[in-house]
Amino acid sequence: MARSRALRWLAPVGVAGVAALAATGAFSASASSDDLPATTPAALIAAVQTSGVGGFSGTVVSHLSLGLPDLPAIGTSDEPSSFASLLTGSHTMQVWYGGLGKQRVALLGATDETDLFRNGTDVWQWSSADQLAVHSLLPADAPTAAPLPSSTSSLTPGDLARDALHALDPTTRVAIEGNHTVADRSAYELVLTPRTTATKVGSVHISVDGETKIPLGVQVYARDASAPAVDVAFTSIRFGTQAERNFVFSPPANATVHEAGSGRRSAEPRADAGRGTKPRTTGSGWARVVALDPGPAAVAKLLGPASKALTPVTGAWGKGRLLESALVSVLVTADGRLYAGAVDPESLYAAAGSR
Repeated sequence: MARSRALRWLAPVGVAGVAALAATGAFSASASSDDLPATTPAALIAAVQTSGVGGFSGTVVSHLSLGLPDLPAIGTSDEPSSFASLLTGSHTMQVWYGGLGKQRVALLGATDETDLFRNGTDVWQWSSADQLAVHSLLPADAPTAAPLPSSTSSLTPGDLARDALHALDPTTRVAIEGNHTVADRSAYELVLTPRTTATKVGSVHISVDGETKIPLGVQVYARDASAPAVDVAFTSIRFGTQAERNFVFSPPANATVHEAGSGRRSAEPRADAGRGTKPRTTGSGWARVVALDPGPAAVAKLLGPASKALTPVTGAWGKGRLLESALVSVLVTADGRLYAGAVDPESLYAAAGSR
């Protein structure tokens, strides 16, 4: 989960913030085509942030080429259909959405799959590879629109698009650069280009369904890159009411079932005693840095042999190891802190030193 948060750049600014940005010159002219009516970037962003459909299902293909060095398997997440494996290579997911509070994502492997189900406050994660089912309950007052509590919530077109839109500020140029077809549907191409050099992100291209305004695809480019580092898009999508059975999970008779927080095995590494895994943030916009403090034992379990492939670094903040690619940087300190962002390492060092 901590690794996926490197793709979550900022907290929401909301529709009111989009309107305020119009006065800063961030938005370019409107666009139109023979297939879709003319619109403006501000109007399209507002439509995406307020879009709502009764339900849909479809197939999503993701490809991540983050420029990471070759690493040994991280923790126990080296299965082709584990959600952590989404950080590299190409993967196929099936997605179901049944309205607020009803979601399902299935990551498909060659012979197995990993599923996440949310039905109200009930959340299940199922791994067919090891026949393990982990059940958790969301708080009764949890927002009905909250994402699934897993790495996958950062790697579907809708959530990636909303994360990118949350980073909007006056340092972002926003434009509609033509229209194209995604999953056999006409879509606008919304392009966000950070004007600041404080981020490794060069641009984000969001394909927005012309009819429903649902994000159909997202491509993230590093600075000066000609190919996307992140490319996630629907290859097929069908809108309509989804059957209730798609969101209900019953563990098979031979499954091992665990309750999250029971002290037994869970889907994520446990934090050290007295440490916390609640994320903190420093910076803003595209230069946001996410910080976690899980402790040395949890970090060691998370990275496993991969830690030896990271570059040793030191500074006024202490000692640690650095992972840097064209798009993201991750700093792991010797005392068990983790900092990540689409920024240069210097920004991580500054965040670590301001603890």
